[in-house]
Parts: sequence; structure tokens; C-alpha cells
Amino acid sequence: MRITALKQSLAACLASMDGILAAAVAVSADTGDSEPRDLTAEEQASFDELKAKATSLQAQIQREETVLALKASAATPVIVPGAGAGHPASVPAQVREQVKPGVMVARIAQAVAIGGTDQRAAAAAAEQIYGSEMGQIVANMEQATNAKGGFLIDTAYSSDFIDVLRPRVVIRNMGARSVPMPEGNLTMRKKTAGTSASYVGERVAAPTTDATVAQLTMSAKRLTAIVPITNQLIRRSSLNVQMMIRDDLVSGVAVKEDQQFLRGTGSSTAPTGLRNLIAAGNVIAANATVNLVNVTNDLAKLRLAVLNANVPMTRCGYIMSPRTLLFLENLRDDNGNKAFPEVAEGRLGIYPIGVTTSVPDNLGAGTNQSEIYFGDFDQFLIGDTEQIAIAASDVAAYDDGGTMRAAFSNDETVVRLIAEHDTQVRYDSAFAVLTGVTWSM
Repeated sequence: MRITALKQSLAACLASMDGILAAAVAVSADTGDSEPRDLTAEEQASFDELKAKATSLQAQIQREETVLALKASAATPVIVPGAGAGHPASVPAQVREQVKPGVMVARIAQAVAIGGTDQRAAAAAAEQIYGSEMGQIVANMEQATNAKGGFLIDTAYSSDFIDVLRPRVVIRNMGARSVPMPEGNLTMRKKTAGTSASYVGERVAAPTTDATVAQLTMSAKRLTAIVPITNQLIRRSSLNVQMMIRDDLVSGVAVKEDQQFLRGTGSSTAPTGLRNLIAAGNVIAANATVNLVNVTNDLAKLRLAVLNANVPMTRCGYIMSPRTLLFLENLRDDNGNKAFPEVAEGRLGIYPIGVTTSVPDNLGAGTNQSEIYFGDFDQFLIGDTEQIAIAASDVAAYDDGGTMRAAFSNDETVVRLIAEHDTQVRYDSAFAVLTGVTWSM
């Protein structure tokens, strides 16, 4: 859009003006303090020229914004040839466009990236690229009160985006139960011990059971993902571009969720991971001697700890690192036969295996230990507010693996996505973890 190009030109002009002023600072030899000096005639001429250009650009941007506002307020009826006055012709209903999961969030992010903090400009961009319906969706977005400059995405589209995360986040993929938490807080009962029942005679009071319950509380923790997207992609409307933007946003969130949901220590600002929610009695140390007998016994202990807890065993499975998976896949008995041939099919026994590098292989004093998790993932709760906020800037800076990069210099737009959630388990004995795993090929 013209307004985007004008804003980029204005930003470049202002940066050049700032560069001239920064150059006109001399460092005192006596005090070491920075002292501004007068501009040279050449510097003053350049500064005045840039100032005039910036003033002109500001006026052009203001005119563009006025036109966009007028367009947004105008509604032009569709005139069908042959329709008589007072008898508007009916237009056949069109089949609603079916979009791939998460694409609506990508489209909104694309529109916000073009419009920046100007919602009218973002709505106009959405309408120009995807049609009037998409323009209305963006125009009706609410401003996020708890995220500066962000816009709240409709719950339906936010839920759609969360569903795309499922195969990328091992805990979600193993069957963790997503619980809506629209108000940002949730309190419910949590079972800490099993339940018993008894047979009783007629007119005999039923004895109380020995079920023990406690309070389970979740409060939304904010996850912020910063995703730089090249402006060449943002200005295009093909499905491939939408999918790339969607996948970039998903990847930015999925990596952190995967790490935090598994081993996060938990705090007032971050959810607690499974490793720190498991009952102390279900933390099992692996045998230091690695052979087929000990490996088999350790895996049996892991399952037994969960079986003894009398959990429903609805969505059970293992989570392990790639190193552990390959070890089990290639472990052989004395006759050269694979001990666990089913591992090649993604399961151990009858239970599926989730594999992620978020399970480390460098734990312990020798930095060579790993962990294996087993449990009923239906008992793991993820409280999702199902409300995603998106903001964008083409002049922001971001940390790229320790290196600060400027979006403007790289012709990028930085999209910030904020999701809120928390984690808990309904029954801490529904999971067990095998620690000190040194199995490797």
C-alpha cells in the first residue's frame, strides 16, 4: 500500500536527520563529555532538505489516512444489471471460503503488519488483499488493554491457531486436555489420593470414601513470541505466503511451549512443567548398569508407578529424547533380534512415544543423563485463554540468537504474538519419570 511506503520513507528520512545530529557531537578532550557543535554549512543544508522532505511525507501520510477513513465509512451497493428500481435483484449465495487451520490468524497478522498500530489502515489492507469480509473482521478487532499496541484476535480464530500447535508441542500432541480459561483464572478440585467404595446392608449408612482432594488453581501466564517477517512476503496474498506466515508464528510459540510444558520450574509469570508436577514417589532412578534386563525392568517400574495410582489410563504414552528413542529402536537381544521392534512404528508396547529435544540429554554430574516420562496425559491440563493478541512494527529491534537486528534495516516487519495459558495436573500420581537415563548407542 502507498501509506506503508510513505511511512517507510519517513522513517528513513528521520533516521538520516538523526544521523546528522549525532555526527555533530564532539567529545571534549578535558572532560570526556559529549558536547554538541554547530552544524557545518553542508550538514545544515542536508538537514534542511531532509526536514522539508519529512514535512511533505507527513502531509502525504495524513491525506492517505483521511482517504482510508472515508473508504471505511462508505458502503457501495452492488448494482446487478437488469434489476428494476425498487426491486433489488438477489445475488446467489456464495460458498463460504474454507481456509486451512491457523490461516485466519496469519491473515490478521499480515494486515496488522501492513497497517501497524493504525487499525483503519490494517482493515483497509485486509479488505484490499482478501475482500470486504476480512476487512470487517480486522476493523472490529478490540484493542488489547494488557498488551500495548496489540489487537485481540477473535476467540474462534485463536482456538484454531491453538489447534495448529497440537502436533508441534509434544505435551499437547500426547493428549493433554485443553481447558478454556476465558477470564484468565480457573479453580477446580484436584485428586491427591484414590477413591474406594464399599458394599453395605439395608439401612446401613454408607461409609465415607478415602478420596483426598485439594484445590487446583490456574492463572494465565503470558507467552510472547517475536517473529520477524520479510516485507516482501507481507505484501503478497498467495496461499503459500499465508502458510509461511502461519508456520513462522506457530514455530515461535511451539518451541517455547514445548520446553516450558515439560520442564518449566514455574513462577508467577511462567507455567510449571510436567517434571515439576509429578509426585515425589513417582520419580524413579534408572539403573546405572545399562543392559537389556535393566532397561526392561526400568521401563516396567515406570509403568507400574502409574498403574498403581489407579488412574483411568485413557491417553497414556511415553515422552523421551531422540537419543533415547534411537537407543531403544536399535537395542538387540543376545540373538541379534530387536528388543523393541515396535519403536520403529512410534510406540513402546501398546503406548505411543512422543519425541522432543526439549527432553535434555545433558543432565546430571556427567552431563550425559536424560529422562523418560510416562503417564495418562488426559490428566494434564492446559488452561488456554483462547485470546491471542497481535502487534507489529517495521522499526523495532529484536534479539536474533544474541545479535540485535533492526527490522527497518533488514526490510522486515516484526510481529509480536501474545498467548496466555497455564498448566496443572488433576492427579500428580498419573505420571512418572525415569531419571538418570544414560542410554545411548
